[in-house]
Amino acid sequence: MPPVVRRLPAYEPPVGGPPRIPLPRPRPVWVPVPEPPYPALDAARLLSVVLEVLDGRRPARLLREIAVPALAARLSGSVRARTTRMVRPPRVCHPSRLVAEMSVTLRREGRVLAAAGRAENAGGRWWFTSFTVLE
Repeated sequence: MPPVVRRLPAYEPPVGGPPRIPLPRPRPVWVPVPEPPYPALDAARLLSVVLEVLDGRRPARLLREIAVPALAARLSGSVRARTTRMVRPPRVCHPSRLVAEMSVTLRREGRVLAAAGRAENAGGRWWFTSFTVLE
């Protein structure tokens, strides 16, 4: 069977028509920066409380006041007598207004380790939802 040749519809723009004027772009809308939640996050205090509980220098019941129940139960199972110190102040990143992700380097038993945690503001308080010491 021989090939069939079909005519294509016209696809070139018409010549000599009125020029098309582009529409102006919309102006950007100014959005105010939202107010930070109250109370302000004190990352160094929160991290030091968790580290002192893990070292056995504070009672494990304090974790129930700053961590969600599942995390408090998991962390209270890993309490050991040791000495941990923060090497530098923690670094804090806010992915959203009510969430903070923190990381800190620490010295424990002659080694330098890293710890990372995530805190969320709920009910007017900052709660740890995740905490890990990277060994």
